[in-house]
Amino acid sequence: MKKSVFLIIPLLMASCSKPSSEAQQMEDSLTSVVNTEVKRKDSVSKPIAEDSLQTEHVKSAGEAVKIVNAEKLPCTIDQKFDAKIQKLVIRIPNYSKPSIHGSISTQNNNMNVRFNQIKLSDGTYDGPFGKEISYQIKNKGEIWLIVGKNLMAEGAVEGDFSVTVE
Repeated sequence: MKKSVFLIIPLLMASCSKPSSEAQQMEDSLTSVVNTEVKRKDSVSKPIAEDSLQTEHVKSAGEAVKIVNAEKLPCTIDQKFDAKIQKLVIRIPNYSKPSIHGSISTQNNNMNVRFNQIKLSDGTYDGPFGKEISYQIKNKGEIWLIVGKNLMAEGAVEGDFSVTVE
């Protein structure tokens, strides 16, 4: 029995000393992970596109979205309504002026198009409007001008037109 106790004690000692070396290896691996360098991306030094208009892909059937930089206003946007696209959303992020003005000019005087709605920075909508809009803006933020066909009037819904935003 004494022999078995002498055999068990060294085994226990060996098993107890083994995790300490594993713990030390874990500490070393954690230290190496902590000491790795983090590369930071500098968004300030990225070049800014000079074009004031950015076109997003057609989000849903019949809708085109244009993003206009508020600092580049006034601007004119040329658009064409066809069988696929029947709605234009002009998004103006960071709009800070007290009012916004817009007008739609068509090549065909019989074209049925108007400012349907304006979405304000607080998420509320107002409208409908006609071919011209003049609206007082209370809060700074992203403004949407939604252009589409007038469901209460007749006329062609396909053709070229331009929207001027000031």
